[in-house]
Amino acid sequence: MERKEKVTARLRRKKRMSSKVRGTAERPRLNIFKSARHIYAQVIDDGQGRTLLSASTQSEELKGQDLGKGPYGQLF
Repeated sequence: MERKEKVTARLRRKKRMSSKVRGTAERPRLNIFKSARHIYAQVIDDGQGRTLLSASTQSEELKGQDLGKGPYGQLF
């Protein structure tokens, strides 16, 4: 599968899921994106349209730490 087809397929899945899943103030939505080198996570309140919390392996708190084996270490 070519890169363009992969990106298009991912965006199609994202659109399909985001039409069904909504985060609220009581139960916010967790969004996770994994790239080849990093992982990104966001906690989102769709009612207000804002990100409540975000974290990634590129953040200052995790940069330079020994995260164990593999590209994501002991994050899971």
